[in-house]
Amino acid sequence: MCDPTVMIAMQIAGAAMSYMAADQQAKEQTRRNNAIATEADRSYKEQVKMIDRRMDEEKLASVQAEQDVMVDARNKKATAIASAGESGVAGISIDSILHEVDYQEGTVLNRNLTSTKNTIAKLNDDKTQAYSQMAGRYNSLSSVQQPSFLGTALEVGSSLSTELKFDSNGDLAFRNA
Repeated sequence: MCDPTVMIAMQIAGAAMSYMAADQQAKEQTRRNNAIATEADRSYKEQVKMIDRRMDEEKLASVQAEQDVMVDARNKKATAIASAGESGVAGISIDSILHEVDYQEGTVLNRNLTSTKNTIAKLNDDKTQAYSQMAGRYNSLSSVQQPSFLGTALEVGSSLSTELKFDSNGDLAFRNA
């Protein structure tokens, strides 16, 4: 057997190596977690940016469609009034035509508004889903187990106390010797 002092030094060196390996592993896991979290944040921000752009495009398209419907309705009314004037028709029949154009305009505007609201609601759902994906990525991160210096020291001390003792002269000796 080797000298008890050498054994103590070997036990301490082995424990120190184990501690340093565990510490390095914890640092690497922390680095990986940080990289995953950074990518989750970047991806979420990019998704939200694209969704916001689609919302803006949808709102603009809705306004343009509304303006087109109104212009079309004005043109129909002008045509009806001009045709009625040329043919000598007036009164109730022209009013009926104008009311019908107003009704059609309102119907189309209402459908367009409903469609736009539904599209915006879907895009808001997409934002919620993007957030859920980011949260899921965060929740899937591995826990980082930091090594305990005290635990390592206790492990070394426990191991040494089962293998070594002080002999009658007060010197370290192996228990089985």
